[in-house]
Amino acid sequence: MNLSGSTPASAPDPASAPGPSTTASSPAIPSPTVSNPQARTHDLISRYYAAFNASDPAGMLEVLSDDVQHDINQGGSEMGKDAFRAFLAHMDTHYREQARDLTVMASSDGLRAAAEFVIHGEYLKTDEGLPPAKSQEYALPVGAFFEVHGGLITRVTNYYNLQDWTRQVGG
Repeated sequence: MNLSGSTPASAPDPASAPGPSTTASSPAIPSPTVSNPQARTHDLISRYYAAFNASDPAGMLEVLSDDVQHDINQGGSEMGKDAFRAFLAHMDTHYREQARDLTVMASSDGLRAAAEFVIHGEYLKTDEGLPPAKSQEYALPVGAFFEVHGGLITRVTNYYNLQDWTRQVGG
């Protein structure tokens, strides 16, 4: 699963002081010109999830730095947009997901952010090392953490309960 997406085996993949929050799964959100670093980061993370929910990998990649670090749930760490692009393609092959009940929080300096949501998905095609896919549906709480520098996301880390996902898909 990810959120960036995240797969359970290599999960899509924030948070100091709470900032403004968003509770929506909306289409692409325009990026307003904002001088407040907390508001800019909140907008950036909201745009990332709007692109995720719109199945728009190009929109997701647009808000990432070229050297983005992607920490995968219960997995390793990958570096760079090319690795993230490959991860998204893998996700699209095996899963269809939406981030719902999204809340975004950003630190006052805008350098860190967090998102909490429920990922609603369908397991489309068997992923290596995981139970067989039969279009099973699942819903999991997810926590995601971000670092932001120069107006772009430089780190994406996702956490969710893989054992719960496995139970939900019948593994």
